[in-house]
Amino acid sequence: MGLLDWLQNWLRGGSGSLPSLSEKERRFQGLDVQAVLEAHLAWRKRLEDAIEGRSNEELDLSVIVRDDQCQLGRWIYLEAAKTTLALHPEFARLREAHRQFHLVAARVVQTFRLHGFGAAQGLLTGEFDQRSKEIVQSLADLMQKERSLD
Repeated sequence: MGLLDWLQNWLRGGSGSLPSLSEKERRFQGLDVQAVLEAHLAWRKRLEDAIEGRSNEELDLSVIVRDDQCQLGRWIYLEAAKTTLALHPEFARLREAHRQFHLVAARVVQTFRLHGFGAAQGLLTGEFDQRSKEIVQSLADLMQKERSLD
């Protein structure tokens, strides 16, 4: 199953497990797409484990909220921003989706601390999941747009 097939299935509520991507899909303009998507999908489990008490990890809001520190963020702000990719509206959508993802991830932790499990779980299964899907969709759209110009 390729990235676009998996994405369509996932957006319809299918499995969140990312398949092994082909080499063509895995590499995009210096970005390891497989690693980036796996890392972002892992955030869901990490947050869920934290709010359900299955993790002793101390989640630092000042780190979580930073959208320029993870692999995708560094690529967006350092590498891709210096290329013609930054001219595409799909790139702007990816950058904003990624920024929103980090804000919502931090809000899940903050909501858990202030209001407990139920409120945090609602945010995780609602807005957080939506932001995750927006990142994947935006990245896939950018890849498709750039490859259509080759």
